[in-house]
Amino acid sequence: MPEEKEDKGFKVIDRRGREEEPAPPPAPPPIETPGSAATEGKAPENAGGSPPKHPREDFPQEGASVEVGPSPLGVPRFLDLVQSLQMGAMVGLGMLQGPDGKRPPVDLPAAKDAIDLLGILQEKTKGNLTKEEEEVLREGLYHLRMGYMAMINAPPAGRGKGGVQL
Repeated sequence: MPEEKEDKGFKVIDRRGREEEPAPPPAPPPIETPGSAATEGKAPENAGGSPPKHPREDFPQEGASVEVGPSPLGVPRFLDLVQSLQMGAMVGLGMLQGPDGKRPPVDLPAAKDAIDLLGILQEKTKGNLTKEEEEVLREGLYHLRMGYMAMINAPPAGRGKGGVQL
């Protein structure tokens, strides 16, 4: 009787006759924090590629240090989200120039939405941010709110005495 061989953990795929498909990018390594399964010598629960059983399992624990430097490609950080919302608000306020040197039209409702989202983010993350994250969020929100108020209070360009009010 032939002996059963132990599964070696590899898979053979016959790709003859098909176009070459690009290999999927490798998954980022799990975040190791004090008290996590990876640092206690246990195998992480999501080692097979399945999602973690608890949604906050891969996040650093309270008090753990988190790197805030430039984010590597494909790994977004909190400040990337903040900067994305800030850029949207700045575009809505007409504060940025396009590649052609022209400013986009002012879109105050879109700017207000982005500023309000940043305010919600600030409120909901209070006490959970690093000093740098808190400062970037607070300062950016302050400047955007001041720019929005300046746009609201400024007289519209080209509006005379009998002009239409928006």
